[in-house]
Amino acid sequence: MSFKIVGVTVVVLVSLVIALVSGIVASALGSAVLAALTAGGTAFLGVAALGLKVLSYLTPDAPQAG
Repeated sequence: MSFKIVGVTVVVLVSLVIALVSGIVASALGSAVLAALTAGGTAFLGVAALGLKVLSYLTPDAPQAG
C-alpha cells in the first residue's frame, strides 16, 4: 500500500516540475501570462493523467483475502 502512495507522490511532483518548466518556457518565449498559465496547467494535467495510468498498470491491486 505504501508503494502506491509513494508512486502517486512521485507522479504529482514530476507533474508539478514539468508544469513549472512549461510555464517558464512559454513565458520566456513571449506569450501572455494567461497563455503561460494555460500551458503549465495543461502540462500538469497531461503528465499527471499519463503518470497515474502507467502507475495503475505497473502496480495492480492486491488480491482480496478470503
